[in-house]
Amino acid sequence: MQESSTKERVSDVVDTAREKTADQAEQAVARGRGMMREQLDQRSTEIGSQVGSASQALRQVADQARMDGNDQQARLAEQAAERGERISSYLIEADGEAIIDQIEDVARRQPWLVAGAGLLLGFAIARTLKASSSQRYEERYGWSGQYSARPAVRGSGSTWSDQRSLAGDAGPIVTATGSRVGGEYDTP
Repeated sequence: MQESSTKERVSDVVDTAREKTADQAEQAVARGRGMMREQLDQRSTEIGSQVGSASQALRQVADQARMDGNDQQARLAEQAAERGERISSYLIEADGEAIIDQIEDVARRQPWLVAGAGLLLGFAIARTLKASSSQRYEERYGWSGQYSARPAVRGSGSTWSDQRSLAGDAGPIVTATGSRVGGEYDTP
């Protein structure tokens, strides 16, 4: 009897802990979604204002083109300005929840579009990181990226040389015994 009452108490404690953890997880998700919604609302309003400013600039371009007698350019600029103004008003007026709902709807209807957009975004981020990697490496280790070590073959033995990647100069060649074959030699 005592064993079954102990099991029941342990089961009650586990159930209580499980419920408490589930409640905390739900609260964390709700807080995260609320913060994301708030940030999205703020950023969309900022972007909407910027798009509105660009649309006004396009209107001025259209007016100038019309004054210069270029009606086709003026029409194209006006069409772009109208589209920009519609996008601007949507971004300014829409709240974060509405934007999230529309993104979710698109993701449900066209999952391949979302996957493709994610792939393109990942590719763009990877290219950006790769382009900035030499700068980060230089800042971190003080290496300028001008030289890189590569093996060079001289005669029967293998040697190392500093390759000037930008200038194409092979630089000093050092044999396996440490002797130098031309160029300046700095010991590491």
